[in-house]
Amino acid sequence: MKYKIEVNGRGAEAFLFELTEETHQYLKDNGIEDDEMSYDDIIEALNVDDITQTEHLFSGVYLGSDNIHISVLREDSNELVWESDDHFEFEEEDFDYQFSDGHYLYIEDYQKGNFLNYTLETEEEFNPSLLSSKIIEFLDGKSLLLTDIKYDGVEMINYGGDTISKGFTYILSDLPFR
Repeated sequence: MKYKIEVNGRGAEAFLFELTEETHQYLKDNGIEDDEMSYDDIIEALNVDDITQTEHLFSGVYLGSDNIHISVLREDSNELVWESDDHFEFEEEDFDYQFSDGHYLYIEDYQKGNFLNYTLETEEEFNPSLLSSKIIEFLDGKSLLLTDIKYDGVEMINYGGDTISKGFTYILSDLPFR
């Protein structure tokens, strides 16, 4: 059987920049976390043309059952097979801790909508207890995003989603080097 799995909710597209001590101090002194810098001043300080010019780009849904809504539909008929409720929890969660030492600028574009879309082909009926999640923790817990799911331990291809931006947040980290 073929299923479509859709993950909707509130989350973010995140852009992460490793900073020199000088750039970190400049951004801090100029109030980036208090929205006192213009976009043009920020990209000039980062020496990029756009915030998407980073090797560290992530998209995902915030943790918490009130943020995540999963729908599973039969691919051929779009008939709803299963949907998560307000108390759904993944049986297995794979945490990936990233960027937990050094100077970083974490730019989070808060978004709502459809983040993840998958096609699943399996011999059995869909079983929600076989879903597992990949979660990335940024900057020692300043942000957590569900960035991917698996079914029965098998990775699926995320075909992307469609979200709407609700605004930007800027977080500077000054984490000790380990």
